[in-house]
Amino acid sequence: MGGVGRFLVTVLIISIVLLVTVFFAVRTRGGHAFIEERLEKELGLKISVERMRIGWPYALVLEELCTEGFEAEGDSPGCAAQEVRLGFALRSRYRIFIRRGHLRLVEGPAKVWTPTCFARLGELPYGDLADLTRMIPLAGGRVTFELSGGRVEWFDAAKNILASAHGVNYGVTPVRVPGRQMQHHILTLYSMTRPSGARMSDVAREWLASDTIPHVELVDTQSEGTVMP
Repeated sequence: MGGVGRFLVTVLIISIVLLVTVFFAVRTRGGHAFIEERLEKELGLKISVERMRIGWPYALVLEELCTEGFEAEGDSPGCAAQEVRLGFALRSRYRIFIRRGHLRLVEGPAKVWTPTCFARLGELPYGDLADLTRMIPLAGGRVTFELSGGRVEWFDAAKNILASAHGVNYGVTPVRVPGRQMQHHILTLYSMTRPSGARMSDVAREWLASDTIPHVELVDTQSEGTVMP
């Protein structure tokens, strides 16, 4: 077959062995614990995952992920998700997909938001929604990100709710432009209440961002009103 042919066959065999190894590893207690420990190291949070598997097209699927002490209707900081998929993408190196993610941020006495790994998002209810560009940098265009059916809550130090967002869908896709790193952002949400009591509903935002230009608006629609805070 020649040198190139033998090299490709070798790479294929090694790839198959690795895929099979990981497929069975996530089903073992040791593999499960290893992935949880890796997530805890990266996020600085104690995390439990109920089930793990390999999904199509070869992505690590985490089901019923939850941080320690987090309850869906509580007031403690943390996060949970029905499903998280970590894999590879055609337009970028990696792909992150989160289904029905729930994040709760609590402001501390020193105006520091917890969990600290999501602290930048504490500013979101006070500014423009397109500020997500700098709050979630996503590794300089190497990550395709998608959140479906998300929910975010912001609490003050006294555990009073400041703001909330429901029905959040957010996607970031790298755009290939010669000599420049660009991303396409699309955000829709059912409703959001700001700390001032202002309420937005049926929000649809779409914009481009690059390494030099943070925001070029493409679509901006929403209904606004005022509710009791």
